[in-house]
Amino acid sequence: MRDRILVVDDNRFAADSLARIIKIVGYDVTTTYSGSDALEQIAAFQPHLALIDIGMPDLDGFEVARRIRQQCRVPRLILVALTAWARNEDQRHAYECGFDRHVAKPISLELLRNVLAMLDQATACFSQQQ
Repeated sequence: MRDRILVVDDNRFAADSLARIIKIVGYDVTTTYSGSDALEQIAAFQPHLALIDIGMPDLDGFEVARRIRQQCRVPRLILVALTAWARNEDQRHAYECGFDRHVAKPISLELLRNVLAMLDQATACFSQQQ
């Protein structure tokens, strides 16, 4: 079974472009364009990693992460803030809300590889625990 990745961004072009790249690399990927839809997709798609924009109009990424951490029953879910909000206080707040990593937009291919490596490492650790 391939790992599943959710891309959440209200900028449809950005979300769809990133999802295409991730799919080419070999992951199952789906996109959504709002925070409230992200919460529904977490339950339905059960991703192993979610790349979530912070600045969304309905529910911002901070609130999405908080709710996911409070409600989520998906084991080994990695949350990555992928955002233009890159000040130190934004990064700190992202970690406080439950993100595992904070990445500034635009993401380079090298940094995307590093993020995907987090998923590969978590998968290996999770497999060893079972």
